[in-house]
Amino acid sequence: MEAYEFGKENEKKILLIPGNMMSWRQFENVIPLLQKDYHVIAISTDGYDEKGTVFTTAEAMAEKLEGYIRDNLDSKIDLLFGESFGSATAAVLFHRQKVEVGSLIMSGPQYMNLGVFSKILSYIIPRNQYKLLGKMKNTRKLPILLKLYTRGDDKKLLKQFEYTPEKISFKTLQNTTDEALRLYGQIDRFNPDPEAKVSIWYGEREPNMKKAIKKLKKAFPNAQIHPFNDYGHGQIISDPERMADNIVRFIEQ
Repeated sequence: MEAYEFGKENEKKILLIPGNMMSWRQFENVIPLLQKDYHVIAISTDGYDEKGTVFTTAEAMAEKLEGYIRDNLDSKIDLLFGESFGSATAAVLFHRQKVEVGSLIMSGPQYMNLGVFSKILSYIIPRNQYKLLGKMKNTRKLPILLKLYTRGDDKKLLKQFEYTPEKISFKTLQNTTDEALRLYGQIDRFNPDPEAKVSIWYGEREPNMKKAIKKLKKAFPNAQIHPFNDYGHGQIISDPERMADNIVRFIEQ
């Protein structure tokens, strides 16, 4: 894991967790807009840093972040933001409240579990991703499987692969897939928390969100539902001004 801090002179703290196959640099365009008024901490999680580490589970990553928050951030952050698969670690960390986390934004937390077909997905997805790693920076069109998953703009989403770290192991991709498939099984076991300050972001074009929202609303009954018109999965990252504006609006409520 690697953590990068910006705007340390500011009181309110925002911790950003990137999506699958992404480093902290996924947020490099929104950080300058936030660090003027907030202490921003951008994370490269295990498996997606530059150290050759391996991602294991969302719970293990949440525990590591809890240690970082205790040791470096006085055991408190005001907002936790999880992008795509980063929402898995963010949800676990927020639910545990082993450190004080004031609010949570889950951006594109798609529902991935397809029942008996999940085993097939667990086999196919990491192998497909591992093959893509060497190709994505030199292609101009999203592969079909990735297009089905994101329903987003090719050019904007391909731009994000500039933020892919050099060292990603197959084991990390396998563990990430397995965690994505079991995420909502974990969330189903959360006790409902009507006091939780939670916002669920998603692009209106992205699939697999209807069931995700239904399950998340059981865990966080008063969660705000925030669709972005004509966006696909993860596309908010390509619009940093809009992203920053909506983060500020939420944290200041």
